[in-house]
Amino acid sequence: MHSALEPADPSKTIGRIAPLPRREQIKVMVGDGDLPQMRFVSFERKTSSTLRRFLDWLDLLLYYYLRVGWDALLRRDSPTRRATRLRQGFEYKGGTFIKLGVHLSMRVDLMPWYFSNELSGMVDHMPPYDISLALEALERCFKKPITAVFAQFDPVPIISTCTSCTYQGLLHSGEKVAVKVRRPGVGEQFMADIEALNWLVTIAEFLTIFRPALTRGLCDEIRSYLMEELDFVQEARRQDSFRRAAEKTGKQFFSAPRVFLEYSGEEVVINTFASGLWMWELLSAIEAGDESVLAQARAMDIQPASLARHLLWVNYWAREENLFFPADPNSNNIIVGPGSKLYFINFTNTGTLSHSRRQAMRQILAYAWQRDPQNMARSSLILMEPLPPVDVIELTQQLETYNWQMLYAMEATPGSISWQERTSVVQWMGIVHLARKHGIVLDIEVLRLMRSTLQFESMAVRLDPTIDFIAYYREFVQYKAEHARRRITESLTTHLDGRENEQLIIRIDRISQTLRGLFDRASHLLALPSVNFNVLIGKWPYAIYIIVRGLIQSLAVSVLALLVAALVNWLGGHPAAGFGQLMNQAFLHPIYHISLVLLLLVNGRTLLFRLDDKEV
Repeated sequence: MHSALEPADPSKTIGRIAPLPRREQIKVMVGDGDLPQMRFVSFERKTSSTLRRFLDWLDLLLYYYLRVGWDALLRRDSPTRRATRLRQGFEYKGGTFIKLGVHLSMRVDLMPWYFSNELSGMVDHMPPYDISLALEALERCFKKPITAVFAQFDPVPIISTCTSCTYQGLLHSGEKVAVKVRRPGVGEQFMADIEALNWLVTIAEFLTIFRPALTRGLCDEIRSYLMEELDFVQEARRQDSFRRAAEKTGKQFFSAPRVFLEYSGEEVVINTFASGLWMWELLSAIEAGDESVLAQARAMDIQPASLARHLLWVNYWAREENLFFPADPNSNNIIVGPGSKLYFINFTNTGTLSHSRRQAMRQILAYAWQRDPQNMARSSLILMEPLPPVDVIELTQQLETYNWQMLYAMEATPGSISWQERTSVVQWMGIVHLARKHGIVLDIEVLRLMRSTLQFESMAVRLDPTIDFIAYYREFVQYKAEHARRRITESLTTHLDGRENEQLIIRIDRISQTLRGLFDRASHLLALPSVNFNVLIGKWPYAIYIIVRGLIQSLAVSVLALLVAALVNWLGGHPAAGFGQLMNQAFLHPIYHISLVLLLLVNGRTLLFRLDDKEV
């Protein structure tokens, strides 16, 4: 009989239970079998910090209303002056309030245009923090001394904002780089600001200063925006993705600085140093006639008319072909290099569009080319969905009026109108004005699209007042058609050469899916826009609900008043009072009367808001 540890003779083990040779399994070390976890930027939130920031918000409101009141006493109060006072209030608080104010400027559907325009003009600038903190952050990221990466490092930042400082450096390879380092403690401060703002808007909605549920999601939106500002890993990846996608287009007139991903991390982003003129420098020189800057631009072969066309091309390409578009392509985030090459340097804010909204934007521009403002308006409704109870036909007619104004301006002779009117600002302002009028809350991605589009168009028109963004879109469509023709030709050539035809089958399947998608979108356009059915509860059932709720709240306040009166008597050592005496003490007190009046005001205003809605 064989031992279990000895090799068995195959001829003698047929039909018997016996061991067989086997491969020794690899020992898995700790971490080898774990899937990578999704990373999310998060920071600690302290109640004490939130309370301090809440007091700062109250201080901001006090600053604003005192100055508005003073203007009213001096009889110089006006909407534009109030907007200026609000901007001055945010600048007075400084720091992260600047960033919050700039983001609030995007909510043109919730505040008047002159307030949004004034807040958008704030400049994010703060004194730099101690260089030793920046060096500590760099070494935490590198996990080695700073001298192992940089041959030279300039300790004086070239840019200092409320979120970061950007320095110059020279790698050992000889490449000059820009080094962006996050400001210490800014994440915790942002979290406290967001929570304090949430307290503030909750109180405002309870007191019906704002319509209930009007600001629902606003704080979550701001939190997402600010966390995006601080997510340096995602910023580096987006910039790298944009640069590689730009190279694939074959166009040499735009790009982004190359990111050194091996040196970048949660607190640090390092990319090649793009040299040239800032876009804002060039625009200012053109409008002011600064010959010294214009001579420098000519020496670098920078041609304003070519730049204008390049900006519009990037706008259309990023929106329709790329994974995302720059949501804040202002002149402070664009460098113009030699040969009129554009370098986009800030990817903290980006935007994406759904297929239906991309298709809506294509149709708006196509109908604008055909001078068809009515179908432009119908396509614009998709950007405003979901709609509350509104008269869709009336809304379409009102949008059409704004579209006519934009088309009239585009037909005017350049120079006879302002450069702003040569953009789509009238069309977008119509959407915003009607959204505010009908209580439509626009999606944040639509607002980012609006800001991005207007900034691209504004820079293009300021560079070349004769450019027509609608006509140039036709040129971009021709590029897309040529690009598609090349893909189809290459596919057919591959098939005719006798190569494997699996790719052709895949392409045919993609074409069928595209056609099916176009059919679905066309059906969507012919149907009524989507409606938010949460607000379609009948007015009178809602009124009964509000009345019953108010009675229950009044009863709760009465019971609480009786308990407080009994507690006061007991703490004061008074003899036990009867129920009638307690009622007199509780119900005749001024605080009880104020509480009932406040409940009546809040519930009454809530009811009036709903009764003012249109039935659908």
